[in-house]
Amino acid sequence: MEKLGILFISIPFLLGGIASIYYLINYNILEITETKLIIRTLIGFKKRTINLSEILSYNEIEKENAKFKGEIGHMKWKDLTLFGENFKYKISSSSYENYPQLRSALIKGKKRNIKSENEWQRKNSLYYGIGFLIFGIIISIWFGIISKDLNEKLLTIAFSSFFIIYGVYLIRKNTKAYR
Repeated sequence: MEKLGILFISIPFLLGGIASIYYLINYNILEITETKLIIRTLIGFKKRTINLSEILSYNEIEKENAKFKGEIGHMKWKDLTLFGENFKYKISSSSYENYPQLRSALIKGKKRNIKSENEWQRKNSLYYGIGFLIFGIIISIWFGIISKDLNEKLLTIAFSSFFIIYGVYLIRKNTKAYR
């Protein structure tokens, strides 16, 4: 029985170690020459080469985690996505200290892809709408079952209806069929 307990404790550490090694191996080192963006592994193997002339457009989306600004874990970063005829490559400012230099070298003379930024905003709002809808339904079912008093049930319905209505609003607003 002790061996089984040790096995269950060691499996998460083993999986965490494997995931760490995987991400370490797949971390990209970017090298920019006059005409190329060379993507290498941490060990130095060449993964991919993109000619700078193949980059047609880019978008840059500023992101922020859900923490409050005063909290320790609060973070803001930008994701730069490069678009070509047959590729899409994303660079995050949280991964590279020299992000401003990378950004300026890669987007020089390229046009900003506003359409893709708007599409990202639409999809993001759609996901929030689905989340609000599911949360509202779960709250209404959960507290509707638990509460015995009619006033509590009515309060639960009123509270959860705000989430449901806002979720439906976001879904309708950001679904392509309604655009």
